[in-house]
Amino acid sequence: MLSEDSIVLEDRLLQDAPTDCAGCRATRRGLFTPYRRFMLSSGTMVAGANAAVLGLGFVLTLAGHPEVGRGLFLTSALVGGWPIVKGAVTATIRRFDLTADLMVSIAMLAALVVGAYSAAALVALMMLLGERLEDLTAARADNALKELAGLVPERVTLRRGGEDVDVPIEGLRPGDIVLVRPGGRVPADGEVVRGQAVANQASLTGESLPLDKGPGDRVYAGTLCAEGALEIRVQEVGPDTTLGHMIRLVREARATQAPVQRLANHYAQYLLPAALTIAVITYLLTGQILRAITVLIVICPCALVLATPTALVAAIANAARRGVLVKHGTAMEQIGRVDVVAFDKTRTLTLGEPEVTQIVCFDGAALSEQELLGLAAAAERSSEHPLARAILAAAHRAGLPVDVPEEFAAMAGHGVRARVRGREIVVGDRMLAARHIATPEDAQARMRSFETHGHKAIPIAVDGAVAGLLVVADAVRPESQAAIERLKALGVRETVLISGDSAAVARAVGRTLGVDRVQAGALPQDKLDLIRELQARGLRVAFVGDGVNDAPALAAADVGIAMGAIGTAVALETADIVLLTDDLGRVPDLIQLARGSLTTIRNNVIFSMGVNLLAVVLGGLGLIGPVLGAIMHEASAPPPAWPAGGRAGQAKPSHASCMEDCHG
Repeated sequence: MLSEDSIVLEDRLLQDAPTDCAGCRATRRGLFTPYRRFMLSSGTMVAGANAAVLGLGFVLTLAGHPEVGRGLFLTSALVGGWPIVKGAVTATIRRFDLTADLMVSIAMLAALVVGAYSAAALVALMMLLGERLEDLTAARADNALKELAGLVPERVTLRRGGEDVDVPIEGLRPGDIVLVRPGGRVPADGEVVRGQAVANQASLTGESLPLDKGPGDRVYAGTLCAEGALEIRVQEVGPDTTLGHMIRLVREARATQAPVQRLANHYAQYLLPAALTIAVITYLLTGQILRAITVLIVICPCALVLATPTALVAAIANAARRGVLVKHGTAMEQIGRVDVVAFDKTRTLTLGEPEVTQIVCFDGAALSEQELLGLAAAAERSSEHPLARAILAAAHRAGLPVDVPEEFAAMAGHGVRARVRGREIVVGDRMLAARHIATPEDAQARMRSFETHGHKAIPIAVDGAVAGLLVVADAVRPESQAAIERLKALGVRETVLISGDSAAVARAVGRTLGVDRVQAGALPQDKLDLIRELQARGLRVAFVGDGVNDAPALAAADVGIAMGAIGTAVALETADIVLLTDDLGRVPDLIQLARGSLTTIRNNVIFSMGVNLLAVVLGGLGLIGPVLGAIMHEASAPPPAWPAGGRAGQAKPSHASCMEDCHG
């Protein structure tokens, strides 16, 4: 187990030097370590003690020791109720904020007055568990920051005086020349001074296709060097890198996110003043404290404390059966109220993998499309380039045999040259230039046309002449268009595509899917700014993403939704909801489910509170006492309707057991 000093040091490293991954070492030591502070916090300890004493009380009561059980119930209620009462009183005095906590506090005190100790303890436990779930979500977000810090290596190789020197990441300074080997990650933002490589920076910048990097090109900390080696002149380190800015944005987004008004708190603002006013008036007019207590018992917010979480838990369980993980009830409430759904492009609306979408053969080549694809696939058979995998996959889908080349040569960042069936095959525009193979003007025009529409055209030369093009693009997910259409049918006011990719690529995808708005070339700060712009217009925003560069937007949105199977650990930790199956069709499903749950909650609360207010009036007039008031209260709490999508024949939750405990 880590010492307290170790954890403090890790937090300091994370704040002052975000690109140091010392903070992430602890996360690799097991499940307990990342959540150590949460699990050992006073709130968790109190909730655990409350549950343990309450459980022991039930056991002893069932074992034939009811008096001992009652004593334990009282102890549990006092242990669990004290922090709730303290928080409610503090919020009321300092901010005059009337919340459900204050209603729960009054209900617990009333239950203690009439001797319903087990009811008071149960209500306290439910409130404490809800708060613990919210704190657990915050702890997961802290771990997301550590995951971000872990995207850079702990040690780097510097070129100094013609020698390679291995130093800790803390020793890196602007102006240093750093070596990044194949498969390594770039430790800082900088400029390539030597070497050729393929960089996969989709998670940071949103560009869907791998990029060839050479002298003069800019690279970013955390980028994966997938093929080739690079020497980089360091320009920004630590907090000044793109990755460091991203960590800062996530922190700021979490710190400035507007507090969400829970449904229970909304009703409490109206119900609580009415209940207290009637209770006080009753006591002043009659002088009988029992009548005032009757009022408080009848107005006990079981419909809020129990009906609301019951409906939300049912909806969360229903969502889980559909492959959607909703981390807390607040997220389920918020997703049912969203006005705008914004999407990242790469690996969210698209598959995130390059795919051959078209084959173009030029007239003079005398080759069919399948012949051209087969030759290109054979030439790329031994290549590790991501586009080579796309070409090979296209050949396999077409059922073409892929020959083993007699000769093969690859140049990182340029392309490949191979001899297949005695013919020389050259793939890639830079490799063509290196081999002094001229690309005809009409071929160049076709390539520019494809690039305008967001596609990458790869020229293929056979025996020294350009024979055709393989057009590669990031394919749109099959379910994306239907999901956008369903969102509009549900009344979502606006759908937005936010991408770090080029304008041509983003607009092409936006036109295909029919989204209302496209924001291209968006860096993490731009995504965050757009989310805040929408929120400033009074709109509730859900953001769907998967990458590291989506973390600030996921944290700032009213609801952050991450793609589970392909999403980065940072996105999964930051988001409120995770699509475990990466099926975008689950987003409109979830909105529909959440709206059904909110309707169920509103109907239950309106009905229950209507009957309760009638009982309050009768109790105030002395026409009913505490026992009859409790019976009316129980009758006013019908079982909540199971949210839309529940399985037929399932048992529906009831408040009966709660009412028996609450009112004897």
